[in-house]
Amino acid sequence: MKSAALVFIALLTAGWPVATQASASGDAARGLLSMLDQAGLDAIATVDPKQPGTFVAALKVQGGRLLVVQARHPSVDGLLQRLAAHQYRDVYLDLQGTPTPEGKFFVQDAAADGILSTLANSVDVDVLYEDGQHQTLFNGDLIAQHLTAGEYNARLAAADARYARLLTLLTSALRETKEQSALQ
Repeated sequence: MKSAALVFIALLTAGWPVATQASASGDAARGLLSMLDQAGLDAIATVDPKQPGTFVAALKVQGGRLLVVQARHPSVDGLLQRLAAHQYRDVYLDLQGTPTPEGKFFVQDAAADGILSTLANSVDVDVLYEDGQHQTLFNGDLIAQHLTAGEYNARLAAADARYARLLTLLTSALRETKEQSALQ
């Protein structure tokens, strides 16, 4: 029994992913979901001010999931018109279907609680798609994904930080939308 506990502790300190790590995106995801509910919206979108020609959009889906995409789209003017008309769901759909997958970052936040590493058998697994093709399941299953613990943890940390930034942009856009509506 004592040796099993020592093995477990050794695995944790060796860099294996842990199911209950802190998430930079957790509060931001819950906050955005709450604001969408309060506003009676299922989507929000905005321009990414740090990356010209890049947009960010979120879609709240039934069951408390949050889908967030950041991508370029060849019709920048068209997306800007949709943003001005508050057609956020359409912007989300346009970004999902972009013919420009390079740089695309898409998160399926299974419980709208930020990007977390869960156990392999968990129902609520967060998924990241990059460049329209590279998939990472944050389910702790390193072997199936051909990742070392270090690679997995690095992807998790980078995805969590980037996702938190995108959620902050979307929350700011939603606040601005609510303020503009209040003035009208």
